[in-house]
Amino acid sequence: MKHALLLNPFSLSQEAGAPAPPRAANRQTSRSTPVCSACGTDDIITHATAQWSNESQEWVLASTFGRPAHCNQCNGACEITWLPLW
Repeated sequence: MKHALLLNPFSLSQEAGAPAPPRAANRQTSRSTPVCSACGTDDIITHATAQWSNESQEWVLASTFGRPAHCNQCNGACEITWLPLW
């Protein structure tokens, strides 16, 4: 029995040994940073899932859960605005 090196436990359609579908990056080609849409701070957090990669020997971001993000400045849920970094 063969198992894929990285299996996403939250993906019901992924079979052991099947190649993972390519992940679409939601980042723009230029550098940007997420900020709170209410106060503009970049001191925000969001929940994410990470997987261990045997190839790179580090944790790899598997997915993020964009809603709701939490703003530490406002001390509550917030919407995210992406601002370009110059």
